[in-house]
Amino acid sequence: MNESEAMAVLVSAQGISYGQRELALAGAGSALALLADPHAFEAPLGAQGVSAVRAALKRADRMLDRLWEDGVKLIVRGGEGYPERLMRTAKPPHLLFCLGSADLTDPFPFAIVGTRRADSYGLRHTRALAAELARRGMCIVSGLALGVDACAHWGALDGQGRTIAVLGGALDQFYPAENEPLMRRILDAGGSVVSEYAPGTAPTKYSFVQRNRIVAGLSLGVLVTQAPFRSGVQSTVRVALAEGREVFAMPGDIDRLGSQLPNQLIGEGARPVTSAEDITGLLVIEPKNRPQPTQRKTQTRTEPPRRKLDSREQAVCELLLKGDADFDAISEHTGMASDELGSLLMMLELDGIVAALPGAVYRLA
Repeated sequence: MNESEAMAVLVSAQGISYGQRELALAGAGSALALLADPHAFEAPLGAQGVSAVRAALKRADRMLDRLWEDGVKLIVRGGEGYPERLMRTAKPPHLLFCLGSADLTDPFPFAIVGTRRADSYGLRHTRALAAELARRGMCIVSGLALGVDACAHWGALDGQGRTIAVLGGALDQFYPAENEPLMRRILDAGGSVVSEYAPGTAPTKYSFVQRNRIVAGLSLGVLVTQAPFRSGVQSTVRVALAEGREVFAMPGDIDRLGSQLPNQLIGEGARPVTSAEDITGLLVIEPKNRPQPTQRKTQTRTEPPRRKLDSREQAVCELLLKGDADFDAISEHTGMASDELGSLLMMLELDGIVAALPGAVYRLA
């Protein structure tokens, strides 16, 4: 077993959080060393974590055989082919499972994201912008969801360019089913489909939010074409700003639901986009002289209304009143499972109650 295979086994161990895995790897020095003696790392993993690693070891041969049969490539953090931009972000995935081209080191990757419920205006212009950017040599990165994501990928294919699709679940748990033909077209055209999740991991609301940090982390910049105020797209924008990426937005009619978030972002300093030149002129022609991201301005008139917190939300806020806390500490304090807590934190963020910081740390907004 090599290091990438060992990391795949470790990632497949159920119930171990990113933070626990990170601490254990820091102590062990490698996934191979950790698997050789899981009990030695009981302090960061916990007794249940040690049991999970041992159970994963028993399933290892079957899982690895399936990966090779399906043509999945393993790109381990810090190893050859791991994207440098993603490596420099907070919480870089320990491993990427990849179908198609395993070369994720495109010089000009660019993310296009938005709502699943885009209207004809959003879908048409998303596809046209993606096609033109692809013709100019940019690799389009998105999440292979319905709506804007799908049109971004289709646009890249229209422009005879490369595209990277980042999934919110495992490669063998493809979602949504309607986009499976699109996934096949991406692979046939030399694109990549990647996931940080081991085989058998079904997508959840929380895993889609985690997916968004990879979309932003891979990219030089992020374009939001359509999304309402209360949208998971906000998590992608937040990561992009935290990591110093450029944020762009496509303006739209003020009474158009899908233009709410893009118009708000423009008011807060995002760069408006009406043509591909608005992006390539900044990121491609002058990549070394990009202005620093404009500081976002508070716009109280567009904040979502406050609401009454339920008991679970109150428990989270009571902990954060004492100071910032990371995801694992919140989970331990509240007793909530990772998926449940991730979804709850996402909703608190969208409502402006909690703010997420790099490294999966949270504070009261």
